[in-house]
Amino acid sequence: MFFGFNLNEILMFPLKEENRKHLYIGIAVSLLAFIIPIAPYIVLFGYGAQIAKQILNGETPHLIAWDDWGKLFKDGLKVFAARFIVGIPILIFAVPIFLASFIFPFILENASPREAEAIFPIYFLVIFGGICLIFPISLVMAVIIPAAEMKVIETDDFSALFRFKEWWQVFRANLGGFIAAFGIYYLATFILTFAVQIIFATIILSCLLIVLLPAITFYITIIMYATGAVAYKDGKAKLAQTSESSNAPA
Repeated sequence: MFFGFNLNEILMFPLKEENRKHLYIGIAVSLLAFIIPIAPYIVLFGYGAQIAKQILNGETPHLIAWDDWGKLFKDGLKVFAARFIVGIPILIFAVPIFLASFIFPFILENASPREAEAIFPIYFLVIFGGICLIFPISLVMAVIIPAAEMKVIETDDFSALFRFKEWWQVFRANLGGFIAAFGIYYLATFILTFAVQIIFATIILSCLLIVLLPAITFYITIIMYATGAVAYKDGKAKLAQTSESSNAPA
């Protein structure tokens, strides 16, 4: 156990033999995501939400049949929108940097050497200073966002996202668990990305990337929602224990 996570169960359940058929369909959907924008990702998020709901309901996580595409898309749209809304602070900083990176080259191209010499430090400060600012904010938001998503998944109600106090209390009650959830997801992503780079350097094995990249995308999506669900469930349990302790007679 690691911060309440059964790592063997969390990391291995998508690969169990009884899940193979559903795994292959998930890989096919992920492959479509490299061809068709957005929609396949929304379906993948919806599938991840179904896995998260199993954990929130106390079930052993397992891959499910792909037999209700409408529900998968609907659930995926909810968590996708929740992720977007909670991630707005990142956009607030990212959009100006994107605009600056687009506009400044045109300004520099039409500037005199003296003007360019004065403008370039500003350009450097805006771009690289902004990146240095966005990076820690992105890490913080990556830890917070699962709590908001799990509230939407738990209630099956998108408006629950705006009951900020409810999911924030769960987040605070198990801050270490949510950090651990992000750490597990990030480490799995890093290891698999590193493995892909090694495979890419091998000419023969690189032919397998057309299958491996979608497989990794699907696997990482499932792990992301599974770890978020475990952290949220443990957070609710800790919050309930704290509430019981505070209400217990002296």
